[in-house]
Amino acid sequence: MIKKEELNTSILNQLSSEVIILDQNLQIVWINESALNNGWYSNQDTDSLTNQYPEDKNKSLIDMLRSTLLKSGSFTKRDLELASKDGEKRIVDLTASYSEKYNNIIIEIKCVDSLNKIIDSTKIFSTQKIAANLARTLAHEVKNPLSGIKGSAQILSSKLDDDYSRKFLKIIIDETERLNGIVTKILTPPQKPNQEKFNIHSALEKVYSLAEAELSSNLKLSRDYDPSIPELDGDEDLFIQAVLNIVKNAQQAMLNKENAEIKIRSRIQYSKPVNGIMHLTVCCIDIIDNGPGIPDEIQEHVFFPMISSKEDGSGLGLSIAQDIIRVHGGGISFSSRPGETIFSILIPLGIKNIRTESA
Repeated sequence: MIKKEELNTSILNQLSSEVIILDQNLQIVWINESALNNGWYSNQDTDSLTNQYPEDKNKSLIDMLRSTLLKSGSFTKRDLELASKDGEKRIVDLTASYSEKYNNIIIEIKCVDSLNKIIDSTKIFSTQKIAANLARTLAHEVKNPLSGIKGSAQILSSKLDDDYSRKFLKIIIDETERLNGIVTKILTPPQKPNQEKFNIHSALEKVYSLAEAELSSNLKLSRDYDPSIPELDGDEDLFIQAVLNIVKNAQQAMLNKENAEIKIRSRIQYSKPVNGIMHLTVCCIDIIDNGPGIPDEIQEHVFFPMISSKEDGSGLGLSIAQDIIRVHGGGISFSSRPGETIFSILIPLGIKNIRTESA
């Protein structure tokens, strides 16, 4: 019989796949950290698999494991439904292999939902990088004509004496300067962050204070923190700017809504994809509001520069926030429907969080 001590290695615990070792009686001998984070447990030296996944709800799984024992082979099932004793279900790809050397069954599980999330995360990351590069190219092409327009307007303003002409020339100059400021923001990459450890909740408290200072009477602001989150490596000021941009967007979306509420929440999450790479442990910051939601027609482009649902919005807040989080090795995702919008900032833990160059 294989000993637990032989399996308790950092290598198996670093896998994103769930690894479960069973004996010939389907008693759990050992599980890795990924399995632990996905609901498996082993409170005793011998704990039956059927205690966690009852046979009447998981006939395909139990039949597969018995076939593995009988034939001393290896079997794989795609899109297998696992149903826990609490009734929770998930779809997985599962491989069971028999080890003749140790007389054990080795189970490897990959969650199909996680694989789909990796694919979606990769697609979103690639699309957003292309969009950001395109926006910077267009902004560069726009900048030169703007300088010409402003210069010509200033020359005309010095030549014309009547107030009527100067009034409209001033509008041209002012609006050109405003557009030039927007273009400059698009062209300016996020500054290189200071690589220092900072407390995530200290940063979130500063965001809370800044948002509270501009709080309207119809809006309630709350927070819900997980105190177990360790310090992050990064630039606290930049991180505050990124989160504040998202919170301000939520505030502006609910100016006329009664009983509006924004919640800032922090949690540790497990086996999450960030920019197309699965990470065992991540810090997740959620900004949740009960506003009208993001219109369907702009949801796919919400992080693109110049995209905004507000008439006077520049569409740069989320784009800048995304650039900052990427520099910290993280990513932003969102889900939105009328009554609930959640923006999630994911920062991998247990690795170096900072990238020295812009993504």
